[in-house]
Amino acid sequence: MKPLVSILIPTYNRPDYLKQALKSALSQTYTPTEIIVSDNSDNDRTDQVVRKLQAKAKGSRTIQYVKNSRNIGPIANQRQCLELSSGEYINFLMDDDLLHPDKIDAMLPYMLKDNSISLVTSRRTMIKDSGREVEVLPKDEAFRKQFIRGRKVNGRALSEKMLLGRNNYIGEPTTVLFRKSDLSEPFGSFCGKTAYNNVDAASWLTLLTAKHAVFLSKPLSYFRKHPSQLSKSTPSQMARLCDWIDHTIDAREKGLLADQAVYTRAIRQLKQQLVEQIPDWNKKTNDRYLEEILSRIRMVTEAGARLPGFADDAKELQALLFWLELRKIFT
Repeated sequence: MKPLVSILIPTYNRPDYLKQALKSALSQTYTPTEIIVSDNSDNDRTDQVVRKLQAKAKGSRTIQYVKNSRNIGPIANQRQCLELSSGEYINFLMDDDLLHPDKIDAMLPYMLKDNSISLVTSRRTMIKDSGREVEVLPKDEAFRKQFIRGRKVNGRALSEKMLLGRNNYIGEPTTVLFRKSDLSEPFGSFCGKTAYNNVDAASWLTLLTAKHAVFLSKPLSYFRKHPSQLSKSTPSQMARLCDWIDHTIDAREKGLLADQAVYTRAIRQLKQQLVEQIPDWNKKTNDRYLEEILSRIRMVTEAGARLPGFADDAKELQALLFWLELRKIFT
């Protein structure tokens, strides 16, 4: 019997995009699938869209719809989708993205053949608000040569590459198919901490700590860029940096970044980003996230204090800490 795959769609006030996303989920060549929509919307437009498409779902394709009585927030909405799912394998579908019809069919065989693979991902096509295709990502030729071969990639090596680059090389939630039983923490958590912004990267790190990944060169999802996205906002960038600091320091609990020279490089890179960008970001946000930033500066300072040759770096962090503490007092 073929395993059930759950396609999870957390949504909030995007009925037009959601309709397209749902149609792409229903168009999967693989069956059986269950589609779960968890709705944070403050109106009934999404309900109307889902009900119409529910009536068209046939046979081994089902749609389950849950309307939340209040907005439970994006992370809780994602987790609720996961809790409601019955499938052995999970593919999130963000409500403004799309799936290629062959996505599940192309990815699932890798995990069925090899239990040491916890996730399969691929390149994806960026589309505009209108749906027009713009480009295929990633474009980095060196990265493509290193990873995208349809072969197993060591999970711990990939995790360390993500931590050193402070980059989610795996892709957005829509891009990935993963085995539900391999997710040892709630979605969006790594080492017991729920991410502010790096919700997907936190889960990929969790999945890759013990198992491995496969990259496919064929673009199998569509990532939509549109004006209402917040990922490039200053608060999002600050939250992302806080997450990478947490991930990097906590990763050693999992035996990652065990090489002292590699860990030192990672901590120095975090220090450099703090020193270069936090003064400007903090002014732009009018000290709104000051406490979180102060906490992360102290964490990096403490981590660096245990490393040889970090004295000058520590002085830069102490100067930044002093300046921010003054703002806290006088603004």
